Amino acid sequence: MSARMSRLVRALGLLAAAGLAAPGAARAGGFRVFDSTAVLESASLGRPAEEFTLAGCCRGALEDGRAPDGFRLDLRFPPTISLGAGRSGPAGTILLEPPRAEPRRFFIAIASVGALAGSALNSFTDGPHQSFHFTNEGYFGRNTYAGGGDKASHIVSYYGVSRLLTSVYEVSDLPEEKSYTLASGVSVLTGLATELGDGTTRYGFSHEDLVADSIGALSAYVLARYGLNDLIGLRAGVTPAPDTPDEFRVDGLGKDYSREIYTADLKLAGLARRVDRNFGPARFLLLSLTYGVKGYPYALPELRERQVGLEIGLNVAEVARALGVPPNRWWGRLILTVLDIVRFPYTAVGVRYDINHRKWIGPDAGGTYSYPSP
Repeated sequence: MSARMSRLVRALGLLAAAGLAAPGAARAGGFRVFDSTAVLESASLGRPAEEFTLAGCCRGALEDGRAPDGFRLDLRFPPTISLGAGRSGPAGTILLEPPRAEPRRFFIAIASVGALAGSALNSFTDGPHQSFHFTNEGYFGRNTYAGGGDKASHIVSYYGVSRLLTSVYEVSDLPEEKSYTLASGVSVLTGLATELGDGTTRYGFSHEDLVADSIGALSAYVLARYGLNDLIGLRAGVTPAPDTPDEFRVDGLGKDYSREIYTADLKLAGLARRVDRNFGPARFLLLSLTYGVKGYPYALPELRERQVGLEIGLNVAEVARALGVPPNRWWGRLILTVLDIVRFPYTAVGVRYDINHRKWIGPDAGGTYSYPSP
């Protein structure tokens, strides 16, 4: 047997072993090595990505630690091993196709209909009914009723809805690309259902809310489509804030957004993988851009704050992975998704800039707000 064929047989054995050790891993992403460059593109077989360098995982299959020219090992779904020149249409392609689980359409339908029905029920039953009408709320302006807190909420919430639906679809054996595509579409429809319901209540149909919902759902789609969920994400959280004193209180619409905070995160774990560096304990950290409002909509207008912040925080999902929560099990995947879209209180510290009053606040955990004399 030639050395080249020997390497191929060993690689086939590695592929079979990987399939037995981690069923479903191919659908979750896998890893691939192209030509002699041995470039690691992704890893999701339940262990840290750095363990899947060619030298680390293929030493027994490829004695010199590098793939020969024209050799391609691809453990995405369906996995392939190809011999020949070029990345497209190489000669002598061997396709290894593990059994495809039939998507559990009942659970997929239940999740989709449940999201739509829950959203519609919540909005159609929120207060006394009125004739259908529209409203113009604006976006993040100082004089909008919520200072943009509601729009940040819509963006992050529908990003979260899409992420959760994607996870439900994938654990129901829907292929990855179909999962995040369907999840994003259902999320947009869920936002539309909410606005149709709001159109029959005191709130009114807000096209700005629908735009924000769509931005959130589209963000989830783009990050999934380009494999960026381990690098970039959005989260929503609660933070303590004082009640508005009666002497400073005015009538407002809807909930008080003073105790909510929203973040756009850079995940150092994902960055470390992309630059091929060991960040040590820093991989458990996030660098975040935050947005929150104080006093909207129930404090006197001159006392309200719109706070844009920078903070460093704990990546709770990454901690959970290090502690052994399995990304390949359905329950582990759902847990990690929830941890990835929630900002937990007191897990971050940073500084904020109050746009309304042009002043810096902090360092704090996001809850600082004082009521000066009007």
